[in-house]
Amino acid sequence: AATTTASATAMPAHRHAAYLELFGKGGLWGVGYDVLLWPRLAVGATASYYTLDGEHVLSLSPYAAVYPLGGRRHRWFVQAGPQVVRLARPSPVPEWPGQISTGVGAELSAGYELRARVLFRAFAMGTIGKGGVAPWLGISLGVTL
Repeated sequence: AATTTASATAMPAHRHAAYLELFGKGGLWGVGYDVLLWPRLAVGATASYYTLDGEHVLSLSPYAAVYPLGGRRHRWFVQAGPQVVRLARPSPVPEWPGQISTGVGAELSAGYELRARVLFRAFAMGTIGKGGVAPWLGISLGVTL
């Protein structure tokens, strides 16, 4: 029993992860990186840029992650942190300079993680901001280093 407990709290061999995310912290998509500081604590960030209906959306979402359940490879995670979003709408006419706004919200996600040579996450999340609460599902696929 002591070896099972020790292996569940041991630091995974792959501490760093780089990933692509669909419908996650970056909105439609994002690119991210995180690092395990201790066996059950990590920090990271996801960033994205895309154009939707003429608006240019840039987002940065740093987060802290805890792993309350699981072992070195398969585990449940909870991530939380702020999200900074910059929206820019270029002007279609010379008389109007366009519009730029920046906002800050909060994000919370929880789900399953497989951390081996590859990284796979499936999660449910919600963003809270000026427009209210937006819940959705996302996935992350990447590599570990």
